[in-house]
Amino acid sequence: MSTTDGGSAGYYLLVLLSMIVLAVVRPTQVGQRWCDNRREYVWMEAAMGVMLVGVLTSLLVHGLWKGSEVEKAVRFFSVGLILAAALRIPRAVLAHAVFGLMLGIWYAVINLGWLVVKSGGARPATTQFNTVTYGDLTLLFSVLAFVMMGVRITRFRRTEFAFKLITGIAGVAGFVATQTRGGLLAIPFFLFVGLLIQGRRMNRFKVLASVLLLGTAGAIVASDASMRERIELGVNEFDQCQVAHLADTSVCIRLQLWRAAGHMIHSEPVFGVGGGDRFREELAQLATEGQVTPMVARDFGETHNDLLYFLATYGVLGGLGLLLLYFAPGWVFARRLRLSMTDRTTRLFAGAGLMICVGYVVFGLTEMMFRDMRSASFYATWMALFLALSDPLRLRDPTSR
Repeated sequence: MSTTDGGSAGYYLLVLLSMIVLAVVRPTQVGQRWCDNRREYVWMEAAMGVMLVGVLTSLLVHGLWKGSEVEKAVRFFSVGLILAAALRIPRAVLAHAVFGLMLGIWYAVINLGWLVVKSGGARPATTQFNTVTYGDLTLLFSVLAFVMMGVRITRFRRTEFAFKLITGIAGVAGFVATQTRGGLLAIPFFLFVGLLIQGRRMNRFKVLASVLLLGTAGAIVASDASMRERIELGVNEFDQCQVAHLADTSVCIRLQLWRAAGHMIHSEPVFGVGGGDRFREELAQLATEGQVTPMVARDFGETHNDLLYFLATYGVLGGLGLLLLYFAPGWVFARRLRLSMTDRTTRLFAGAGLMICVGYVVFGLTEMMFRDMRSASFYATWMALFLALSDPLRLRDPTSR
């Protein structure tokens, strides 16, 4: 959230530290069982590797090589390595990583506030990610802060609770400042996951509280003139696209890119058109045929939709690999929400992991969240950490308490 540089170096350091932990830290008896006889982790890791198989297969078929795209797929697959190391760290220690999310929120809030003031109230133009991705991530971080309010990490219970609450509220305000319309779609899904976290504790009061929270969020958005204008503009642009299909507006550009991706999927359904610059080359060809505008072909190299992009570039295995990135860990988290009825902390960590899966699914409908290597690294890292933090076998290990 703070820089465009250093993301890869940080991730390489994390991988190196994971290897050191595996080599140095001896697992407890329970910890050994975490690494052995856990079929859900074996199947999940295999599912996370489908993307790598899809990328390599497509590149091989088309006689191409794109190292950065292969590396991105490898980072998804490295979830197993980070998870194996995280499982050897006591939960009470590992949970402190959550404060990294809080620091990310505060940097985003300060950064967005400065950009708004600097531009005289205009929509902030972030440089770390484009404004849409930056806003989506800020919202996701904020939701995680709210979920983590129920987890006590330090001995300063009230101070920690207040800090998380204030941080989450500040993050939501930062998200509203980005005027990101697509992120609003995720709010009902986040609330639904929040209800799932409650489990058998659910009652009419909590359902009513969730409805009121959703209504409050809607009222905040409606009261923000800039956000309201952005929503109205989006509706008007969509209506315009029904008449002028090739208009170069925000909504019409997305529709052009989605139609272009559909054309590529139809022409190369099995292996896709290939990675690298092949997507741009196909867009240029479609521009000569009048299916997209020259501006779209010149300025855009992705689809503003994760699933359409991976289907168009890497074919069936690419699309399947993406879905498994969402649903393989998501299934584990959802299963833990159902089974871990006695330990509230385990449920909250599992719910937080499920929030990330759901957030990336919904955000990925209108924005390509996995375009940036850092976003892919963030997803892989926190999948591993929340899987480790929510592991139900932690309850049998005294060191986890």
